Amino acid sequence: MSTQAFNGAYLLPLFQEIEQLRDEGAYRQLPKPAPSSSLAADDAPLGAYATAHLIRAAYTAGLAHADALRRLTLAGEVDPTSPWTLLRGSLENLATGLWLLSGPDRAERRRRALSLWDEDMRNRHQHEQDTGHTPAPGGMTGAQRRAEIRALADQLGLAPLTAPKAHQIILAAAPAAGLTAVRSRRRAVAESGRSRHS
Repeated sequence: MSTQAFNGAYLLPLFQEIEQLRDEGAYRQLPKPAPSSSLAADDAPLGAYATAHLIRAAYTAGLAHADALRRLTLAGEVDPTSPWTLLRGSLENLATGLWLLSGPDRAERRRRALSLWDEDMRNRHQHEQDTGHTPAPGGMTGAQRRAEIRALADQLGLAPLTAPKAHQIILAAAPAAGLTAVRSRRRAVAESGRSRHS
């Protein structure tokens, strides 16, 4: 399929931004939080479950999805499904970073981070069960890490951890990006539907 079949002109500013964020063979990473920053204070008691790690991973994944679309477009290999799948992956990851940063107070930001880690370790535990995988000696299982995360949340006196849902993250992150929640949800639903039904 030629690029003429994909009217992605509205994405050119995004593609230009991505090109500026590329170094030789990699994306420029977000810096580690400054020791005196609010994010560093958020992360101080979280140890291995730091918010900054999640934010940096979400940022890189969001860029990678958008850059994949940029490269497909330049190569003239855009099919009817890929744009929506890749844009959804980019939107969900970048929204996750904003959602983690935009909690109204420190306790909520920590709760969001630990909720995301908890869900990640739930998925890891499911994978271990499905595949029979066991961690290397000295390693922890997903279930053990979930218990550790939940104990930390209790120790910090946080509200109960809840599994984050992508559409809720997008709605909550929209104002931090200067967008209306309804418009962002509409875009996410459109991309989701197109990726499944194109």
